[in-house]
Amino acid sequence: MKFFLLLVVLTSQVSLANAGPHVPQITVQGNCDLQVTPDRGRISISAENQSKDQKEAVARTNKEINQLREEIKSLKLEHLELKSTAYAVQPIREWEKEKLVDKGFQATLTLEITTSEISRLGEVMQKASLIGIRKVGELQTYLSLERSREEYLRCLDVAAEDARGKANQLAKKLGFKIGDVILLNEVPNVTRPVYETMMPKSAVADSRAAPPAQIDPGSQQFSTNLQVTFNIK
Repeated sequence: MKFFLLLVVLTSQVSLANAGPHVPQITVQGNCDLQVTPDRGRISISAENQSKDQKEAVARTNKEINQLREEIKSLKLEHLELKSTAYAVQPIREWEKEKLVDKGFQATLTLEITTSEISRLGEVMQKASLIGIRKVGELQTYLSLERSREEYLRCLDVAAEDARGKANQLAKKLGFKIGDVILLNEVPNVTRPVYETMMPKSAVADSRAAPPAQIDPGSQQFSTNLQVTFNIK
């Protein structure tokens, strides 16, 4: 896991103004940029089976996914969530001698796996490989809702301290004193979660010999700006 990297941008826009003859003010901008390590990882694994008989294709596919569920549960991953998605059964037809020939049916079922133990998702891929499932989607990392709230509040604290620090520095250099906050405006930078493919799909096919390497969860950025107006004493 990476340590949090905290970067406070020290640039600011500063303006002195008088709202009236008795209310001198100073407005500063407080900034915050945080690089945060995601606390959730998600991967989708799909079982596919083809058969002349539709029921057989469906039964084999369900059996593989149910077996994968039990194998994943045995890993005892923290904050584990399992969800079945993308169920489909479709006829398979191929061209033979200038005509379409029925080849049976293909059944597909996808299992979505989410956990806070991102580094162990390689073990999930290995379990799928041992069952015979080879189709693996992108491994994605993101922040849980609870963690997102925590980091957002932390970023507000950083931006507020940055704004007050700039105001105090200007007061010290220019010979005045900072009073109460009389106006506050937040300008958040909306950042979307960072999703990254952490392991190539080909890694699953080779995972019988040895467990895959641990996975790096990457990082996600949080940033916000506060425009704070202080009364000048």
